[in-house]
Amino acid sequence: MPLKYLWTPERDQVLRERYDGKVKGRAAAIAASLGWPTWCIKKRAAALGLCYPVDQKDWTPKEERFLWEHAGRRLTRWMARQLGRSEASVVLKLRRMKISGRYREGYTLQELELCFGCDHHMIDRWIRAGWLRGRRRGTRRNVGPHGGGPHDPWVFSDAGLLAFIQAHPTDFRLDKVDQLWFMDLLLDGGLVARALKTETRLETS
Repeated sequence: MPLKYLWTPERDQVLRERYDGKVKGRAAAIAASLGWPTWCIKKRAAALGLCYPVDQKDWTPKEERFLWEHAGRRLTRWMARQLGRSEASVVLKLRRMKISGRYREGYTLQELELCFGCDHHMIDRWIRAGWLRGRRRGTRRNVGPHGGGPHDPWVFSDAGLLAFIQAHPTDFRLDKVDQLWFMDLLLDGGLVARALKTETRLETS
């Protein structure tokens, strides 16, 4: 990107506060206020994780059964290709259905970006401030005999996320979070469980 379109922390904050991909012309308005082209605004918004997922199709009972059958045995990338969906959509759906724990415990940093609709810099700030607590995965490829080095990936639990949300409810944008995931987390999985039972009953009736 040309140096004349240099993003600063202050400009990034303005973008986080004003950008909304669902509002037509919002990117153009921000671009006009900066005297920059619209493509520059959209590119930065995507880099910051401010764009909404393209995959907005409702999930069918057949697709959900597919996930139950293959989760834990096949990669999310493979499942996404088979379903014609994005990998991000599959990851979040697995989380909503409470079946991603069959192959992995906790949320990764990338999954939290999708859940909260923000970029990793914001999550890093929560971690450094001590607001969001997680643990290192402990892979042997990192520093030390049991991992835990600076490049060891983070893992975050439901309990840790709930503690963060309860203590810092105004430090993330509620309109950017994955709404179903957020409500399901607060209701301890009850929301999605009831929805799945209802869909199954309607399908077999």
